[in-house]
Amino acid sequence: MTVFGLHGGAGATTVASLFGDDAVDAGTGWPVAGGWTRPLPTLQVLAVARTYYAGLAAAEAFTHQWAAGQLPSSILLGLVLVDDGPTLTDGQKKAVKRLLRKVPRGAHLPWIEAWRHLPPDPGRLPRRLTKIIHAFRTPR
Repeated sequence: MTVFGLHGGAGATTVASLFGDDAVDAGTGWPVAGGWTRPLPTLQVLAVARTYYAGLAAAEAFTHQWAAGQLPSSILLGLVLVDDGPTLTDGQKKAVKRLLRKVPRGAHLPWIEAWRHLPPDPGRLPRRLTKIIHAFRTPR
């Protein structure tokens, strides 16, 4: 799978690292198979955004473009929203729920304080995250 951020600082590198060798970090922007060295005909992609204002706005714009069929040449696996802090406002929580319902598969990664100082250890992930990773690896 190809993991990409909907904006700078989205957390795509961290999310890609959780999947190990199963994922490629594509930076920002919608990956198009013709411009990549990955196997054709299509790429399976996972979009990532943070839960702060700019991230939610980028996710909103992205889900509209995807739903309108304006993002060809790749298959959207889903959207991952990564918390931007230890607590979310009620408005953020509502936006997260709404956005995750608009895509084939959605996931919400909670704030993990330790990741501010150390990279995630794939061998010691919280159960919630291992379930999310498994769900994205399982074909629908």
